[in-house]
Amino acid sequence: MKAKNSVIRLSAAGVTLAAILAGAGFGARAAAGVALGGLWNLASLWCLAHMLQAWIGPKPSQRRALAWLLVKFPLLYAAIFFVFQTSFVPFQAFTVGFSVVLVSALTVFLAHARQMMGAAKPQ
Repeated sequence: MKAKNSVIRLSAAGVTLAAILAGAGFGARAAAGVALGGLWNLASLWCLAHMLQAWIGPKPSQRRALAWLLVKFPLLYAAIFFVFQTSFVPFQAFTVGFSVVLVSALTVFLAHARQMMGAAKPQ
């Protein structure tokens, strides 16, 4: 749970900073694209985490797993399809925001793995 919260906090900070920088350098559409890409990826990861928890967690439930699957795929992907149809959000800016979340998650994973490796070493 600690790692999930760390990913969310670091991602939110990273997306906010990237959106501010994109807005300052490229305008409001770029800032909106970065913010939307980050928020979409966070929502997707959040749904995935809940789906996996419902599927293989301590109290597995096929019904809850299916519900999260139905939220993640049809709703999130349909929403982003319609966003890109409007052409308001630049795809490149969306990709930057999306990537910030991935880099944040990888950073948190590597930090936790390093802590675990340090704790596992014999003194």
